[in-house]
Amino acid sequence: MKSVISGDELQQIMSEAVNLLCDTVSSTLGPTGNNILINNSDTTPFITNDGVTIATNIDSEDKRINTVLEIVKEASLKTNELVGDGTTTTLVLLQSIFNLGLEEIKNGKNKIILKNELLSYMDKVVNEINNLKRNPREEELLSISITSSNSYEIGKIITDIFKKVKSKYSIKLEESNSDLTYCTNKKGYNISIKNISNLYFTKDKCIKLKNVKILILKGYLDSLESISDIINSSFENNDNLIIITEAMSDEIRNEVLVYYLNNKNIFVLEQDEYASHRDKQEEDISFLTNANIKNIDYEEAYTTDLGRADNIIINSNEIIFLNSNNCIGLINKLNKELDICNSDYEKEFINNRISKLEKGITTIYVGGTTKTEKRERMMRFEDAICALETAKNGITIGEGIAYLKASEILTDDNISSLIIKKSLHKPFERIMDNLGLNSNEIKNKIINNNYNVIYDYRLDDYISVNKSNIIDSSDVVINAFKNALSIAAILLSTSSLVINLNEKQVNNIM
Repeated sequence: MKSVISGDELQQIMSEAVNLLCDTVSSTLGPTGNNILINNSDTTPFITNDGVTIATNIDSEDKRINTVLEIVKEASLKTNELVGDGTTTTLVLLQSIFNLGLEEIKNGKNKIILKNELLSYMDKVVNEINNLKRNPREEELLSISITSSNSYEIGKIITDIFKKVKSKYSIKLEESNSDLTYCTNKKGYNISIKNISNLYFTKDKCIKLKNVKILILKGYLDSLESISDIINSSFENNDNLIIITEAMSDEIRNEVLVYYLNNKNIFVLEQDEYASHRDKQEEDISFLTNANIKNIDYEEAYTTDLGRADNIIINSNEIIFLNSNNCIGLINKLNKELDICNSDYEKEFINNRISKLEKGITTIYVGGTTKTEKRERMMRFEDAICALETAKNGITIGEGIAYLKASEILTDDNISSLIIKKSLHKPFERIMDNLGLNSNEIKNKIINNNYNVIYDYRLDDYISVNKSNIIDSSDVVINAFKNALSIAAILLSTSSLVINLNEKQVNNIM
């Protein structure tokens, strides 16, 4: 049956959902924030302090509360999508704006007027934060990375790599097979492959080939008969031949393996990518090798369709085309695509393709004593990578202080202005609370010194802002505020919740 919920009941449900999610996640904020243990039925239990990971794993058996939870999660997910960090701060701000706004609504404030008034302060606060922005000095990149990952070791590794590759799109994370963390760099254009037999790698971990003929096939390859001329030519000339296909039968896979075991360097490799991204990768390979793309379902493939690559490496999960003269032309082509692309998702894919060609891919194999430890460390690495990527656009003093300073432009004589002002104090207060310190005492000291000093918990002392390495990306600080305000305002202006409930759910509610 359909259930329509409004009035005090809806306010109670929204309040419960917001506080359930935000109280849990906000306990992780700051350099000494708590870890959260997550038991998800789809995975083994793991520990993390990553805000968006915690948020996505919080659900309720009450479908009404769950509906609101999904809306609240959207704020942190949007921040994570845009800047890869700041998700916990987003929820701290959202919770405060919502709770203070809800009190005013209970006291008679019109929902829509309150929403519009709150949103009217967004640009004003964002402009003030932008006024605090500056370009990072090289030595500050390490501080940003350490702060984001809450680890000197992780921060140092990421900073050293980032100085070389200059982009998060050139960094890949994988779990190490041991407790050691180490890095490898592969220069060249790589694509993921799947279902390749381990028998190819009984002698070496990878196969290195020179002067390779390339055939690119769309469609489903279920017989070698249709490309027999190409294969026979390869046998006769003792060529290295790589056939890249979208899909193939097990019979093909086994037949080609037999060729390889009989010293014939013929490989049929299946891409591990989907739809448009797979098509774009095929176009890139075609550009690099001058191979024609043929659809095996309705086109014949001839030796004239073959391309050529000077050097190729095949691993158990990828093939790497080492950089050739065509790279410059392809990079220019991709940069033009980037200029006209309107999708953030597609922009990320294009940036990844460009990074492969410019700097190659640095893979960090993250070690740990247990699988749980590795997963937790992987999330810290991800946070540090994203923090450095966004820091390229400018940094500001640590978010807690940045919000405090931005709040000074707001007055106390308007309800909505006061809500935003009080909420901008919350991230600083929560960080201090998680440190076990008196937030009011420290806040007053900083404000009375006109923000020229900052508290450093490691020294248990106040130091000059100019000497402090407590800094954050401006993009993170801005997007956390914008997404928190946007979702909080939407929730506050919601008057009814319509939901479908089955009989059991109705009985549970009753």
